[in-house]
Amino acid sequence: MTIKRSRKISPIFKKILFLPKLKNYTFFYFLNFTIMDLNLISATLSTEDQEIINQAIKTIREKMPFLSAIQKAEVSGFFKVGTSFQPFLELAKQVRDQYPEILPGVFSKDEFDKDYLLYKSLQPILQQVGQLNEGVGKAVVAVGSDSMDAALEIYAAVKQNKDKVAGLSVTYEAMAAFFKKSKVKNQTSGSVG
Repeated sequence: MTIKRSRKISPIFKKILFLPKLKNYTFFYFLNFTIMDLNLISATLSTEDQEIINQAIKTIREKMPFLSAIQKAEVSGFFKVGTSFQPFLELAKQVRDQYPEILPGVFSKDEFDKDYLLYKSLQPILQQVGQLNEGVGKAVVAVGSDSMDAALEIYAAVKQNKDKVAGLSVTYEAMAAFFKKSKVKNQTSGSVG
């Protein structure tokens, strides 16, 4: 996988600027200007790499089957340890190890140890997964933006050539539909019965 970040001044070219919608029509204005090249990410992800990544995620899920055992609605009622109560857990672990005789007989020392160790083990994993999630999220937004910038340039070419190339007017209509204000929305918001 290669990643290229580009931030150079591009040559002057035509770019679509969207002006405010007036009287239910979308206006486009073509203007020559110099802009920054916003190709944020230039990379590929091979099918083989995608399979390796998906297999790694599957392996993680298999190694941590307890992840799916708890429903999202249940989590809201749980005590959230956070950073402020981590020292409290440390102190409780010290007491459990140094003074086990003070704990009631029904207290499950083994279960506490398992929970405590799992909590400690999951902390660095959570941090790494969070960073990975954030990175993937940013990459999706960046390449989506790059794709949309290029698609708008394609749309500008389609619009300019729709009457010159056979069959292109159908594609133009399909693309233009994304920028037209919905009449259904206007009719339902205008009439209150």
